[in-house]
Amino acid sequence: MNISVIKKTPGLQTHFAHGVLLVLLGAACFSTKAIFVKLCYQHGVDSITALMFRMIFALPYYLWVLLFSPQVKLMSIQKSSYGKLLLLGLAGYYIASLFDFMGLQYVQANLERLIIFIYPTIVLAFGVWFFHRRINRQQVVAVTITYLGILIACLSQDFGPMDKNLEWGILYIFISAVSYAFYLAFSDDLIEKIGVPAFNSISMVISIVAVLIHFGIVYGIRLTGYDWQVYMYGALMGVIATVIPTVALAKGISLIGSSNAAILSTFGPVATILMSYFILHEPFSLLQGIGTVFVLLGVLYLGLKGKMNQNSTH
Repeated sequence: MNISVIKKTPGLQTHFAHGVLLVLLGAACFSTKAIFVKLCYQHGVDSITALMFRMIFALPYYLWVLLFSPQVKLMSIQKSSYGKLLLLGLAGYYIASLFDFMGLQYVQANLERLIIFIYPTIVLAFGVWFFHRRINRQQVVAVTITYLGILIACLSQDFGPMDKNLEWGILYIFISAVSYAFYLAFSDDLIEKIGVPAFNSISMVISIVAVLIHFGIVYGIRLTGYDWQVYMYGALMGVIATVIPTVALAKGISLIGSSNAAILSTFGPVATILMSYFILHEPFSLLQGIGTVFVLLGVLYLGLKGKMNQNSTH
């Protein structure tokens, strides 16, 4: 019996490490979204238009997976699962994305990252309230270190002048955080039942269809007449900020669970600060550097010391 346990341990550790890397990749790619959105807004488009271009460039990949991937067996999915898939698809990448894009019209990207990344705490709370999961010491330490890092990094940020729309922007982004946390917290069992490719692609196609319907109601069929930069940023959002991170995150959740994935995703705000510095040439202060170190320490602590257990992976 002891020999069996010893043989299994390296495999578990390897799966956990792979999950950590995938979630970090997803967090970094997702963090490019705010930058691309702000760049789109410089060319006179609104939130639903920017979101539409993000989704329409991502749609071919998810349709290809659904239609041609041997890992996706649509006929084998139980009918009872489609209602939950519809709800999670709308929550995760339609409602959450729409309110996030709306909020970015009124607040700067650095403030948006600060607000949106309360969602890991909400995921952990959903796990306790609805699934009776225990928050272990490792997760508490990781949350403390990473959130301290986020706070330090954001202390030096110039959030710009307060205006009458700032409160609305904060509210929109808070709703986005809650909606995305709901998606993460309730996705574990469906991923286990139908697999990562099917879950990821179905939920994304649902959200993309919702976005296209929304855009069509507001503007009708209008895909031309925008600056060429809007199409470029839309394509980059579709691939870098949508396809890559959704695939990486869904696979990462299947390996380490939604609670651990939520904690590791707090690397996102730091990634945004770094990309803002190199891409948008925004200043990088000492406090931002210190905060970056703290977040990386929290991520490394969970990644190197983490043990998968039933409460966090199922």
